[in-house]
Amino acid sequence: MRLPTCLLLLLAATAVRAENPLVLMDTDYGPLLIELDAERAPALAENFLHYVDAGRYDRTVFERVARKTAEGAGIDIVQGGGFTETGAPIEAFDSVSTTLPNGLSNTRGTIAVALPANSLGQPNLNAVRSAFYFNVSDNSAALDSGYPVFGRVVFGLANLDVMLAAPRFTGKEQPIRPPFVKRAVRVDAFPILELHTGAWFDPAKPGRGFSVEVAQDPENEDGARLVVYWYDYFQGEQVWMNGVASFDWGTSAVTVPMQRTRGGQFGDAFEPGQVETTADWGSLTVRFTGCRTAEFSYTSAFGNGSFALQRLTLPVGSRCDD
Repeated sequence: MRLPTCLLLLLAATAVRAENPLVLMDTDYGPLLIELDAERAPALAENFLHYVDAGRYDRTVFERVARKTAEGAGIDIVQGGGFTETGAPIEAFDSVSTTLPNGLSNTRGTIAVALPANSLGQPNLNAVRSAFYFNVSDNSAALDSGYPVFGRVVFGLANLDVMLAAPRFTGKEQPIRPPFVKRAVRVDAFPILELHTGAWFDPAKPGRGFSVEVAQDPENEDGARLVVYWYDYFQGEQVWMNGVASFDWGTSAVTVPMQRTRGGQFGDAFEPGQVETTADWGSLTVRFTGCRTAEFSYTSAFGNGSFALQRLTLPVGSRCDD
């Protein structure tokens, strides 16, 4: 069967959007998941990824927080990409050029290039380097004529709202304690994040749940560990499994080798000698599809399967606005 031309064009456009690069920018205010527009701003997306892949945005700060006045004048932005945590300038690559318009606008949640001025006091579109900013509100009227957008935040807007409210030095746009970027890495899907730590349950089966901990790997500052406790019922018997696996920040799925523990009873009847451990019980693949949802699949001595999970708890101070 031959598909209509209009449908083929729609499918092609969808495929292009699906290939847009994703970047996780992990900050001390929470994660920002950024989708770059490789179709309408290819040079700017490539330039941003150049800095990401080289680690130039790791351990840097957001040096500028600009807020609109009570009357609505000005702009709401959080700007970074200029300085490291020590105050040293980010080591820049050769500048690239861009043009306007590119079909994108400085609306809420977009990321754009912060540009120096040329000799006429206008934004220099030939001097694109490491600096960028996030639009925390609609700044299109003020910025679209000179500052090109190249992507958007697909998760973490609530974290930008909190950054925008950060205390500043009197009369300045410099934060007293600049928001900090721990790392920026490419990702291929929604990544495993520290905020996934907590209790998760299966709505389809009462009594099945998981306790998940996402923690820093003490032996590798660039890595993390995923600890999982799984409680369930099988053939009328309570079942406990647990496991741990290391992974790199930005990973979207981790397979955890699981062991089953059985035989012990809680309370005064507990006898350590009754505990039996099956070390090769199977494995559990952990994948989070968002902040509040997950897909866990397993291969085990009991067979194979998968669960669609929802979260019960959230770490204190974390925001989960998808």
